[in-house]
Amino acid sequence: MRVLMVTPCYYPVKGGTETTVRNLAMALNKNGIQTDVMAFNVNQTRKPKWQGKTEKIDGITIYRIPALDWIPIVHSARVTAGVNFIPGKFTNILKNYTIIHFHELELSFPFFSFTVKKPKIIHLHGIDYNFLKKHHISRFLLKHLAHVYISISKQMKKELVTLGIPENRILYLPNSVDTNLFSPSQSKKEDNLLLFVGRISAGKGLHILIKSLQYLKESVRVVIIGPPDWDVNYYQDILKLIEKENKKGKHEIKYLGAMDQTELVEWYQKASLFILPSFAEGFPVTVLEALSCKTPAIATPVGGIPEVVKDHDNGILVPPNDAENLSKAIQYLLDNEDTRRIMGNKGRELVIKNFSLKTAISKLCKLYKQITI
Repeated sequence: MRVLMVTPCYYPVKGGTETTVRNLAMALNKNGIQTDVMAFNVNQTRKPKWQGKTEKIDGITIYRIPALDWIPIVHSARVTAGVNFIPGKFTNILKNYTIIHFHELELSFPFFSFTVKKPKIIHLHGIDYNFLKKHHISRFLLKHLAHVYISISKQMKKELVTLGIPENRILYLPNSVDTNLFSPSQSKKEDNLLLFVGRISAGKGLHILIKSLQYLKESVRVVIIGPPDWDVNYYQDILKLIEKENKKGKHEIKYLGAMDQTELVEWYQKASLFILPSFAEGFPVTVLEALSCKTPAIATPVGGIPEVVKDHDNGILVPPNDAENLSKAIQYLLDNEDTRRIMGNKGRELVIKNFSLKTAISKLCKLYKQITI
């Protein structure tokens, strides 16, 4: 069996989807299923390049496809500036694989594979439900260009059924984490260290976290890790907010940019709390990574987050766009070390039981066998 994973961007581009695809591809290869990757040739800021190339990373063949700025034919929540396409010579690559496993709702991908008679999977890491409800062409493409749909959250699965996709063609497969890599350290966690990991985008609510600091009674250290997103203006605004807050002298905020998982795990291990005040989400891998390191999470009840963050059990859920309530949750957990420790233990137990990479690979291998019979 040969599997080709097709995704808009791939490592060394850093993000939740990119991390998931890389982890799945490496684990599948270790389990004896040859898995390669096709992705657009973009730099680490996702700027497209009009050159194609083939390379090997982690023993995986990566086909980098030329990318152009887009013609606005299809809509993508993640890519807002261009139409992407697959030239014919790259379409021929698809014929060499048993299964084509698409990631993200980039409808240009499955559209160009329409003539390739192979089992196709669309692995949805997030959908613009309201857009799809209104736009019949995109909804038609979504419904007819794959044999199986993978939903990373229960909420998304319900939305897909509402959009007309039969429930028996949808597999619920939440994101997963390597619990051996993301494991707690024997060292004591650093007091009053708050950690944010994610793209620097308005949807992640980083500005709400920074705003919440004014309500805290004590000084904290905030570490921000993640790449800039498409909105350069928001990114610049965040840098200004960080500078302004640091000048006040009460709190210390450090922005460290994007980093590899091996570096990232050390920050999860050190942090007292992980904060993700998102306005919208699919199923953030970062929450799983934090909980797997026994770091309690304070997040918002959006997307798949409530499936992993259990309010006042392994973390706290607060309303989106509510800096004051976010600060209360932060202050409560900073004041209660025993509660943080108990929440951390429960978080890791939950991740090991339900969201380990090993469990995800087992389900995926079973699906591959079913659709190739």
